Amino acid sequence: MICRICLRAQRALPTRLLQTTTQTQSPSTAARRLQLPSSRRLLPQVQHPKLFSSSPSSSYSSSATSTTQPTTPTSSSSTTPSSSNTATAPLQKPTYLSEGESQVWDLLHAEFAPAQLEVQDISGGCGSMYGIEVCSEKFRGLNILKQQRLVNAALGGLMKEWHGVQLKTRVPKPKIAVFETLVVLKQHTHAEFTSKMAARSKAPTTATTTGWTHTPSTGTLLWLAVSLPLVTWDVGYMLLRPHTMPGGYLHEPLWKPYALYGEVDHMYGFKQWNLNNPFAATQSWLNLAETVLYLVYVGLWYANGRALAPGARRAVGGRVGALAVLVGFSAAVMTVSKTVLYWLLEIISGFENIGQNDVWRLVFLWIIPNGAWIVVPSIFMIIGMGSEIIDGLARGPDVKKQE
Repeated sequence: MICRICLRAQRALPTRLLQTTTQTQSPSTAARRLQLPSSRRLLPQVQHPKLFSSSPSSSYSSSATSTTQPTTPTSSSSTTPSSSNTATAPLQKPTYLSEGESQVWDLLHAEFAPAQLEVQDISGGCGSMYGIEVCSEKFRGLNILKQQRLVNAALGGLMKEWHGVQLKTRVPKPKIAVFETLVVLKQHTHAEFTSKMAARSKAPTTATTTGWTHTPSTGTLLWLAVSLPLVTWDVGYMLLRPHTMPGGYLHEPLWKPYALYGEVDHMYGFKQWNLNNPFAATQSWLNLAETVLYLVYVGLWYANGRALAPGARRAVGGRVGALAVLVGFSAAVMTVSKTVLYWLLEIISGFENIGQNDVWRLVFLWIIPNGAWIVVPSIFMIIGMGSEIIDGLARGPDVKKQE
């Protein structure tokens, strides 16, 4: 037995299904005005359940519903790109590269199979400085320092002939699918890369990001290794007089050679000590300050320097490198000027302290030892470091400060 509410629903069902079918088959007025495609005007398929299987209207409901089912396309080939279109093209070697650029490009391409590789001579054509940008999967999982060490190792002996290199390494970004199509980043053009490298070459960088760096010469390191212990020995003798002079309790064995040198140069002997001449002691205090500056220079270089290639000497760059060069240059100027002053004192005084020596004794025990403190710092430190300072200042006022 059916209640009245269910009976009313059973009677009203065919009418409502007919209205739904009519609305589905005839497009709306707005759709006609917009002239949308038929596939866009179709409404979603409506599947009405059979409420009463025993009702005579059940067959009509099924037939009416079946007429409203839109045809579903069976092929999606029009929206799915082929796999051949998503494959990335192999990296092509540019035709505008010079001989040196081509050599670097071939070496890095064979070593890293990069997704992007740019090589540019930024030295003005002399081949002494290059700008390099490498994007390779071999860098994945490595930090910037390890990535650049791999590149430096691949370049090997080529870098020894260069004055510097602007190096940028990175890992390819993951490819993102949008509607099943891979998005490929557009490569930089040659002009854009040139302008970028030229802008970067103006600012010094640290040794890990390349650019301007300072590496002490072999002559500088050898000179410091010899001169610093000798100057310390000399300062100890002068500041501890008279205990370090002959007859003093500190004279033997450390300062025994000064018994002979006190006869060659009376500034170190009893003559000037008895006259209370303060020049030698004053100069020794300057020697002590000079030694401290040299130690600061070596400390800045060794503590902050990094090897740009396996087996290469440490190089320090940025503001720390600039400070090291300034301190080393100042100490070298101090050494030379102080020694020249010592020589001028003897000349003006009529060789008061060294005039008693014969020629051979004067040459081998006074001129050669003291002359070394003028010649060696001038060649290896004043000229070399002074050239670096001039080159840095010549870059212009737009050099950015880098910590």
